[in-house]
Amino acid sequence: MRIPLTAFFRSRYNNPLFLILPSTGRDFCLMKHYLTSPLSQAIFSRGFIISAAGTALILLLSSLQGILSAFRSAELLSPGYHSDLIMSALSSDAMALALPILAALPYTASFIDDVKSGFIKEYLPRTTVPRYIAGKAVGCAVSGGLVLALGIFIAYGFAALMFLPMEAYPKAGETVPNYFGNLMETALMFFASGAFWSLTGMTFAALTDSKYMAYASPFVLFYLLIILYERYFDKLFVLYPREWLNPSPRWVFGKIGVAVLLIEFSLLMALAFAYAAKRRLERI
Repeated sequence: MRIPLTAFFRSRYNNPLFLILPSTGRDFCLMKHYLTSPLSQAIFSRGFIISAAGTALILLLSSLQGILSAFRSAELLSPGYHSDLIMSALSSDAMALALPILAALPYTASFIDDVKSGFIKEYLPRTTVPRYIAGKAVGCAVSGGLVLALGIFIAYGFAALMFLPMEAYPKAGETVPNYFGNLMETALMFFASGAFWSLTGMTFAALTDSKYMAYASPFVLFYLLIILYERYFDKLFVLYPREWLNPSPRWVFGKIGVAVLLIEFSLLMALAFAYAAKRRLERI
């Protein structure tokens, strides 16, 4: 990804048309580039594709028993069977085991890779430390959340294609659940969850200067919170990661409430990463 960045600066920022822009216009273009470039690197990376496909595959494999039962059934399936199948898989043990790893895979190690490869020494003279850190945090959060949301949409699409023609029509007068609204709320909740776990990995990697911590720390923290809740603090359900997969009725706003909480945690983790990254860059 270094060649496109170099070509970008040579072809655009040395262009006379760019140089005659007002200073605010140049600053806006620069800021836009520094935020979108890491994001494009993350989304078009091999790790992002593997994680999105892995999320969809885990959901479908967790639903394997329900899929086989549906194909063996001689009668029409219940309305919304495809939606219930995927929503149940989202709270499965397999999804809980893989979620922090899938969210961390696309971009959490990018900061440490830049530092250890020496690329940061070539890139920092073209920008400022705050802009660089902001770009890394945005790319990490969005890629970690988007990979889970995209995987959910892929699995949901497969389930809908397979089972919608086999489902019975709702009876007259029967209330039809808002399947699309429920799907969007669920995707938002998992997006916020993926953003938090991805930023967690990048923050611990910056603190420890270890690439391995980028992938291990989200998984370790995930199960540490589970152990603390189940053994010691069973009143703090808001810090229970399994509640972030399938919220109980105790949440005031349901899935939206979980998403808001995780977005707040993500902002705090982004601030922690900014502090750790700044300290690390000062030693270069």
